[in-house]
Amino acid sequence: MPKPLLTLALIFAAGTALAQAEPDTAIDTDGDGLYSFPEVSAVMPEISADAFTTMDGNGDGLLDMEEVALAQEAGLMPVSEG
Repeated sequence: MPKPLLTLALIFAAGTALAQAEPDTAIDTDGDGLYSFPEVSAVMPEISADAFTTMDGNGDGLLDMEEVALAQEAGLMPVSEG
């Protein structure tokens, strides 16, 4: 991989890792580090159950911070400020 592309890839990976480091406590009300549909819909009522299911890549009914970052990058979930 050419150096400029490698550099961009590393910056992107670092930014994604930082974005997923800590859950927003305004959403993660039970403090388990994951977002359930009731937690998300309480803060973001525009996100439907179907949209949540789409974001839930592993199908466990919860969004981990990697799934949240991917959903935000895809424009499916707004970036939270918490």
